[in-house]
Amino acid sequence: MRFLDWIDRGIRGIGVVTAWLTVVAIAAYGALQMLDRKLQLGVSSYLPDLSTSLLFILIFLTFGYTYLRDGHVRVDVLRRHWSAHRIAWIELIGGLFVLLPLAAILTYYGWDGLMRTTKYAETQLWAERIAGVIGPILLALAGVIVALRNIAFLAGKRAQGAPEQSGGLHNGK
Repeated sequence: MRFLDWIDRGIRGIGVVTAWLTVVAIAAYGALQMLDRKLQLGVSSYLPDLSTSLLFILIFLTFGYTYLRDGHVRVDVLRRHWSAHRIAWIELIGGLFVLLPLAAILTYYGWDGLMRTTKYAETQLWAERIAGVIGPILLALAGVIVALRNIAFLAGKRAQGAPEQSGGLHNGK
C-alpha cells in the first residue's frame, strides 16, 4: 500500500502543478490578448491556439488526479443510499471494465498521434500529443490504485473504499 500511496502522491503532484501552470498561463495569455486588441501590438497573432492547447493539456494531465480525488461527474441519486461495500464493488468493476480499457485506448491513439507528430512538429503540438499519452497513463495508474484499494477494503484490510470522498459515502457504512 505504501507504493500505491507514493504513486498517488505523484499523480496528485502532477495534477496540481499542471493545473497551476496552465491556468496561470491561460489567464496571462487572455490578458495579453486583451491588451493586444486595445494597443494593437500584433503579439497575440503569434500564438492563436495557445489557450486551446493549454486547456487540452490541463484536462488530460489532470484526469488521474480528478479520479483519485473523486472529482469526476457522477449521478448520486442511487449511490448515496448504497453501502460502502456496494460502492466499492461498483468502483472495482467499473474501473476494471470501463476505466482501464478506456485509458488503454486513449494511450494507444495518443501514442499513434505522438508518433505522427514527429514528421511536422511544432512545440505546441508536441506538448498536446505528449499530454495525450501521459494523461491516460496517469488515469490508468489512478484506476489501478482505486481498484487495489477497493480490493483491500473488501478484504477487510482497509478502513474505507476508494476513491475517498469528503462527503462520507465511502466510510464503511
